[in-house]
Amino acid sequence: MESTGFEEESSWNVLSSVTYVLENYGWYLLISLIVFMFIYNKTLKSYLYKYKEYKFERDYSAKYHKNPDVFAAHVNAQQQWAEKMQAKYDREAEEHQRKMKEREERKRQELVEKYGSSQGGHVLGGSGGSKKDDKPTTFKQDYNPLMGPGGSSSYRAPKRSACGGGGCGGGGCGR
Repeated sequence: MESTGFEEESSWNVLSSVTYVLENYGWYLLISLIVFMFIYNKTLKSYLYKYKEYKFERDYSAKYHKNPDVFAAHVNAQQQWAEKMQAKYDREAEEHQRKMKEREERKRQELVEKYGSSQGGHVLGGSGGSKKDDKPTTFKQDYNPLMGPGGSSSYRAPKRSACGGGGCGGGGCGR
């Protein structure tokens, strides 16, 4: 199907008129769009939401006041759904509890196998060998965490001047 020159010319005219409007009024259109979106988000959106909610409640009320059997069936369906969800939750909770008990039992069995019941009095983390001496050893013998290592490596910061700039001679603190 071959297009005629008139169709091409009319589509070209529409395109050129759209580009003309965008070139001359583009910034105005953009600013207007931003202002409209701001107003819509702040006010109109809440009004539309309230209106839709009001309309839904009105339709819902009219539907169930006309036919109370439909309302009773709806309430019954909601109760059955809630009971089904509660039963599902109870099953999942029971399954989880069973798995936790199995896991605890496995851990207990592993500890019994690892340490055996014949070694009564064994302390976890304790050394199995003989005691060397009761005096604790430190990395450095002269190190005292409360007093510092002693010696000349202790640093004392200099006293701070009343002026934050490093003296009151040149201005900066205003004294």
